[in-house]
Amino acid sequence: MKKSTTKTIRQLFGTLYFVIWFSIYLTIPAQAYIDPATTAMITQIVAGIFISAGVLFGVFRRRIILFFKNISVKRTQRKIENQGRKNSKKER
Repeated sequence: MKKSTTKTIRQLFGTLYFVIWFSIYLTIPAQAYIDPATTAMITQIVAGIFISAGVLFGVFRRRIILFFKNISVKRTQRKIENQGRKNSKKER
């Protein structure tokens, strides 16, 4: 390994070591408790959001794809029109 790479790796590990020990030193113990039912409820909510987004995408997939294709087609048509205008000005 090159010396600059070794030096960079040492700096990275030194910084990581400092951050880890600093965060451990400054932590405040919390007497907190999360009920397992709460965790299960949060998991169900997050899963429901992802499943709903997947169904929504599946139902409207064709429309979404056509929307982005139409944007690219319109952009290409504008470029072609601009090139035609530039070429017609050069011919004059």
